[in-house]
Amino acid sequence: MLVCRNEAIRTVYVTPGQDLVADEAQALRREIQGLIGQKTDRLVLDLARVRAIDPLGLETIITMFNWLRGIGGELIVENASAELKKLFLLMRSNGRLTISGTGWPDVQTPQGGSGSR
Repeated sequence: MLVCRNEAIRTVYVTPGQDLVADEAQALRREIQGLIGQKTDRLVLDLARVRAIDPLGLETIITMFNWLRGIGGELIVENASAELKKLFLLMRSNGRLTISGTGWPDVQTPQGGSGSR
C-alpha cells in the first residue's frame, strides 16, 4: 500500500496494492487510524489496483468517509469499478465525496449484456 501526504494542501493519497480484502483492508484501516488527529482536508483513494472489495474493505472506506465528513473533509475516489461508482454515488448525498471519472470501463459480455471487469 502506498501512502503519501502533501502537507501544503493537507491531502493524503492512498493506493492499495491489491484487492481490499482481509489483510489489505485492515492495513488501510490502520493507516486511517494513524491520520486521526492530523489536519487533513481531503483523502484521495486510488483504486487502480483494486478489483474486489469485501465487506471489511467497504466498511473501511465508509469509516474513512464518515471520519472525513465529521471534520469537514472530502474523500476523493479514483479508478473505481462501475459497480463501486454506483455504490459511492449513493453515499454522496450525505457529505463530501467525489468520484473521479476515471476507472474500469463497462465492457460488453459475449451474450450482449453489459458488465464490468
